[in-house]
Amino acid sequence: MMCELIIALADDNRPEIIRLMKKAGYKSANMDEDAIYRYSKVSYDEDTPKLTGGKHIQLFLEDLQAKDPIESLPDQYILVGRASIILRGLAHTLHQSRSVAKLWKPIAVEVLQKEALIDVKN
Repeated sequence: MMCELIIALADDNRPEIIRLMKKAGYKSANMDEDAIYRYSKVSYDEDTPKLTGGKHIQLFLEDLQAKDPIESLPDQYILVGRASIILRGLAHTLHQSRSVAKLWKPIAVEVLQKEALIDVKN
Protein backbone atom coordinates (compact mmCIF):
# COMPACT_ATOMS: atom_id res chain seq x y z
CA MET A 1 0.00 0.00 0.00
CA MET A 2 2.94 2.36 0.56
CA CYS A 3 3.74 2.14 -3.17
CA GLU A 4 0.22 3.27 -4.01
CA LEU A 5 0.54 6.13 -1.54
CA ILE A 6 3.85 7.23 -3.07
CA ILE A 7 2.22 7.36 -6.51
CA ALA A 8 -0.77 9.33 -5.17
CA LEU A 9 1.61 11.77 -3.42
CA ALA A 10 3.74 12.21 -6.55
CA ASP A 11 0.55 12.98 -8.51
CA ASP A 12 -0.80 15.14 -5.64
CA ASN A 13 -4.04 13.17 -5.77
CA ARG A 14 -5.53 14.48 -2.53
CA PRO A 15 -8.63 12.20 -2.35
CA GLU A 16 -6.51 9.12 -3.04
CA ILE A 17 -3.88 10.15 -0.47
CA ILE A 18 -6.57 10.49 2.19
CA ARG A 19 -8.24 7.20 1.19
CA LEU A 20 -4.96 5.28 1.25
CA MET A 21 -3.93 6.71 4.62
CA LYS A 22 -7.25 5.68 6.13
CA LYS A 23 -6.98 2.24 4.53
CA ALA A 24 -3.46 1.84 5.96
CA GLY A 25 -4.79 2.38 9.47
CA TYR A 26 -4.22 6.10 10.03
CA LYS A 27 -6.47 7.19 12.86
CA SER A 28 -6.66 10.57 14.53
CA ALA A 29 -8.95 12.21 17.04
CA ASN A 30 -10.97 14.16 14.45
CA MET A 31 -10.02 12.42 11.19
CA ASP A 32 -9.64 15.90 9.69
CA GLU A 33 -8.97 15.30 5.99
CA ASP A 34 -6.86 18.42 5.59
CA ALA A 35 -4.64 17.29 8.48
CA ILE A 36 -4.37 13.78 6.98
CA TYR A 37 -3.37 15.23 3.62
CA ARG A 38 -0.83 17.67 5.07
CA TYR A 39 0.66 15.07 7.41
CA SER A 40 1.08 12.68 4.47
CA LYS A 41 2.64 15.27 2.17
CA VAL A 42 5.09 16.48 4.81
CA SER A 43 5.94 12.99 6.08
CA TYR A 44 6.33 11.18 2.76
CA ASP A 45 6.83 13.77 0.06
CA GLU A 46 7.85 17.40 0.54
CA ASP A 47 7.79 20.33 2.95
CA THR A 48 7.26 23.44 0.91
CA PRO A 49 6.52 26.84 2.49
CA LYS A 50 3.09 26.73 0.82
CA LEU A 51 2.29 23.42 2.50
CA THR A 52 3.71 24.27 5.93
CA GLY A 53 2.71 27.93 5.98
CA GLY A 54 6.40 28.79 6.14
CA LYS A 55 6.86 26.99 9.45
CA HIS A 56 9.83 24.78 10.28
CA ILE A 57 8.82 21.16 9.69
CA GLN A 58 9.00 20.27 13.40
CA LEU A 59 6.76 23.18 14.40
CA PHE A 60 4.39 22.39 11.57
CA LEU A 61 4.08 18.74 12.66
CA GLU A 62 3.56 19.81 16.28
CA ASP A 63 0.77 22.18 15.19
CA LEU A 64 -0.86 19.40 13.15
CA GLN A 65 -0.65 17.07 16.14
CA ALA A 66 -2.29 19.70 18.36
CA LYS A 67 -5.05 20.28 15.78
CA ASP A 68 -5.85 16.59 15.21
CA PRO A 69 -3.82 14.19 17.39
CA ILE A 70 -2.73 11.01 15.64
CA GLU A 71 -3.92 7.96 17.54
CA SER A 72 -2.72 5.14 15.29
CA LEU A 73 -0.35 4.71 12.37
CA PRO A 74 1.44 1.52 11.24
CA ASP A 75 5.07 1.35 12.40
CA GLN A 76 6.41 0.99 8.86
CA TYR A 77 4.73 4.27 7.90
CA ILE A 78 6.47 6.01 10.79
CA LEU A 79 9.84 4.63 9.65
CA VAL A 80 9.32 5.69 6.03
CA GLY A 81 8.28 9.17 7.22
CA ARG A 82 11.42 9.53 9.31
CA ALA A 83 13.62 8.44 6.41
CA SER A 84 11.88 10.87 4.06
CA ILE A 85 12.27 13.79 6.47
CA ILE A 86 15.94 13.00 7.13
CA LEU A 87 16.73 12.74 3.40
CA ARG A 88 14.92 16.01 2.69
CA GLY A 89 16.74 17.72 5.56
CA LEU A 90 20.04 16.78 3.97
CA ALA A 91 18.79 17.95 0.58
CA HIS A 92 17.69 21.31 2.05
CA THR A 93 21.15 21.78 3.55
CA LEU A 94 22.64 21.23 0.09
CA HIS A 95 20.04 23.55 -1.50
CA GLN A 96 18.60 20.59 -3.41
CA SER A 97 14.98 20.44 -2.22
CA ARG A 98 13.03 17.65 -3.89
CA SER A 99 9.73 15.84 -3.88
CA VAL A 100 10.68 12.45 -2.46
CA ALA A 101 7.47 10.91 -3.83
CA LYS A 102 8.30 12.02 -7.37
CA LEU A 103 11.75 10.47 -7.03
CA TRP A 104 10.36 7.25 -5.55
CA LYS A 105 7.38 6.98 -7.96
CA PRO A 106 9.22 4.95 -10.66
CA ILE A 107 10.32 2.47 -7.98
CA ALA A 108 6.78 2.23 -6.60
CA VAL A 109 5.37 1.64 -10.09
CA GLU A 110 7.99 -1.05 -10.75
CA VAL A 111 7.19 -2.85 -7.50
CA LEU A 112 3.45 -2.80 -8.21
CA GLN A 113 4.04 -4.03 -11.77
CA LYS A 114 6.19 -6.92 -10.52
CA GLU A 115 3.48 -7.83 -8.05
CA ALA A 116 0.93 -7.56 -10.88
CA LEU A 117 -1.05 -4.98 -8.93
CA ILE A 118 -1.11 -2.36 -11.70
CA ASP A 119 -1.13 -2.38 -15.48
CA VAL A 120 2.25 -1.86 -17.16
CA LYS A 121 0.94 1.39 -18.78
CA ASN A 122 0.92 3.16 -15.38
